[in-house]
Amino acid sequence: MSKFKMIALTNPVDGRDEEFNDWYQNVHLPEVVSREGVVGAQRYKAAVPLLAPVSYGYLAVYDIETDNIGTFLQAFGAASATNTPCDAADTANSYTVIFNEFGDRVTHEEAVAKIAAR
Repeated sequence: MSKFKMIALTNPVDGRDEEFNDWYQNVHLPEVVSREGVVGAQRYKAAVPLLAPVSYGYLAVYDIETDNIGTFLQAFGAASATNTPCDAADTANSYTVIFNEFGDRVTHEEAVAKIAAR
């Protein structure tokens, strides 16, 4: 089974952060994670821009496992029509992309050992 990460970069409508965050955490995440193939999700809030001003305040990372990403996306798209909308979400300016897992995960301990062995 292939593993993917769906990345969603989002913002609330100006002045509606609390409503947006409540909806995203308590309505939207459960709706999305309940879909077949989505095994979990985690949200993040922008903390420190490193290179340029950050245009998105929030990041959600969804863990997807599927044998066929095309079939998953068809079912996911159809099911998305039943999502509970939120007018506090700036959906016109959100950005979503799916990445396929590539390469092995490197832990701190493994990296230190690899560098020490040079």
